[in-house]
Formats: sequence, C-alpha cells, structure tokens
Amino acid sequence: MKYLPLVWAALRRKPVRIIITFLSVTVAFTLFGLMIGLSATMDIMAEKARADRIWTMARFDSPGGIPVTIARRIEQMPGIKRLAVMNFVPGYIDDPKTQTGVMFIDDVYGSIFPDQIPPAATALLRRDRTMIAMSRPAAERIKKKVGDRVTIVSSKERADGSKNWTYTVGHIWEPSSQFPGPLIVGAYDSYDNAMPPGERGKMGEVDIEVKDPAKAPAIAEQIDRMFANSPYPTYSMTEKMVYAPGDGALADQARARKVAAIGLLMILFLTANVIANSVRERFVEFAALRTLGFRTSLLAALVAAEAAVPCLLGAITGLALAAVLGPLIPALLPPNFGIPLPTIALRVVFWGLTSAVLMAALSAAWPILRLSRLDVAAVLSGRR
Repeated sequence: MKYLPLVWAALRRKPVRIIITFLSVTVAFTLFGLMIGLSATMDIMAEKARADRIWTMARFDSPGGIPVTIARRIEQMPGIKRLAVMNFVPGYIDDPKTQTGVMFIDDVYGSIFPDQIPPAATALLRRDRTMIAMSRPAAERIKKKVGDRVTIVSSKERADGSKNWTYTVGHIWEPSSQFPGPLIVGAYDSYDNAMPPGERGKMGEVDIEVKDPAKAPAIAEQIDRMFANSPYPTYSMTEKMVYAPGDGALADQARARKVAAIGLLMILFLTANVIANSVRERFVEFAALRTLGFRTSLLAALVAAEAAVPCLLGAITGLALAAVLGPLIPALLPPNFGIPLPTIALRVVFWGLTSAVLMAALSAAWPILRLSRLDVAAVLSGRR
C-alpha cells in the first residue's frame, strides 16, 4: 500500500492522456460486453432450439411465394407429424418510414410454434379472420393497442385493386426470449382470399414438425432432393441449424467474438503505446529509484499497476455500460431487425476482467523489459 502514491503520481503526470486511455478502454469493453453478451444469448437460444422443427422456403427468390401444393406433397412424406404454411405482406403504416408487415399463418402454425405465438393469439385468428395479433415490441413500434384499426399499405395488390390491408388489433402478447423481435400475425385464409385469383394458393414458407427429432436433418435433405428439379426448388433447415453458429440465419457467434477481439486488440495497441511513452519519459526517475534501493521487480510491479488501473477500471465501467445499454438495443435498430438482447452473465464479466488483466500485462511487458536493461549510470549522466 505504501507504493500507491508512486502509482497515483505516475497516473497524474499526464491527466489528459490517462483520461483518454480510460475512456478508450471503457468504449472497447462496452463493445466487448455487448458482443460477447450477444454470443452468450445466442448460445442459450441454440440450446433451446427444438430439434423436431424444420423450416422450408424457396431456394431462390420467388415473387408472391411458392405453391401450397408443395406443402401438401411434403405432408405425405414419412416422418412428418404436421406442418403449417404462412406468407408475408410487407408495407408501412401511416408513413413510409414506419415499415412493418403481417405474417399470415394457418390454423396449425400456432401448435407448431407455441413459443413464438401464444395460444390466445392463434385462437383469436381462428375465431375472427378480420383480426390481427401482435407482440408487444410491434405494438409499441406502431403505437397501437387492442381495438385499434390498422391499415398496412403494401406493394401487394388485393383482388379489389386496393393496396390497403386493414385489420383490427385483437390481441397483444409479450414475446419469448427465443423469438424476441416485433411480429404481427393474421389468418392465412383472409390473406389468400383477398389476393387476385391468379395469386391465390401461394405461401412463403412451410414449417414442419417431425415425429422423430433425430431424423429431422435427413428429412430436411429429402425435402430439398424432392424439389431439386422442380420449378420451385426448396431450401430446408432444422431449427437447430437456424441457430447454429456459422450456418444459421441468425447473427454468427464467431463473428461477434471477432468484433470483440478486434476492439480489444486496437485498445491493446493504444494502452501499450501510452505505458511505453510514460516509462520512457521517466527513465531518470526510475534510475533514481534504483539508486535508492528499489529492485527491478518492484519497478516492474509499479509499471504493471500503472497499466492495470485504466484497464481494470475501464473494463468494469464498460461492462456496466453494456449491461445498461443491452436492453436499449432494440430501440436503436431497424424495426424488424429482431436482434436478441445481450446476456451480461457472470461468464461475460469473468472473460471481460480476464481480458483486462491480460491487456494490462501485455501493455506493461515491453516497458518492463526495457527497465530490466536500464543503464542507471548512463541515464543519470544524461548519455541516454
């Protein structure tokens, strides 16, 4: 403890420099916390993903969707327990900047995805085809409540020539952590009947539940082989594949970790440069301390402490900011982005503090090596 004044004096020597270093480390660890927290969340989502669900869609862009007859053929395959079809109407409400859309689902969809759309919402759509239901983030985005009328202006034209899709909000639900994004749903029948005759009987996706989860990957491959040479080739993924790192439709955990690592490497370069300059400017002081009996190991500890203070304080502050900013991310992103919230769990804090200690050690390594080779006589005589 008696050496703390020396560390404090070194930090106060160039206050602007040390404040900028602290702020830079804070920003880096805020990014680290958000990225690693997002990766932790997606690991949890991957663990929760069901192995018995398959998502099948058009392999290539197909305006209007693909024929529902494809779903009927899939339904006849061995191992299929049940399936649902859906289509999507994109558009905007009131202002083109308020982009949104409705996912129109059939009566089976809710039983396959009860964790995405609650039973109360699907029961409402079965009871009244003029209603829509939405998650809380979607309701807050478009500022609607139960009983309000919603008109979505879409590029999809109805049979009556109108591009206005008008419904009544009948239910608002709280989203699950597995499906956190804003979502509005309506009844597939109401969508299909409203389309021009030539555009009816089309879907955007087939969602399948299989009898044996272990056979889901093989069934997904079999579906794609079945339609490989048809006018509408398909692309099928199990839900486990959707959430898998590198291959899934969600953000890549490895990519999030790389972003975090790049941020830390940039700050490592900054802190190493700051500590190296600080030690170089004080060679005379260190030489004087050597003459007073300070061992090289003690001088090394002083330099390491000087590097550790901004790194550890910046890491703690940055991780705390990440925990505060995490829940605010959905409000800062496009409305339909649907990114999961970062989880600032204990392991994220552990890796953050471990990285801060490692950063401090690496930043101090070269200055400590130079101090170990310090020629006291040459420094004090001004020859160095």
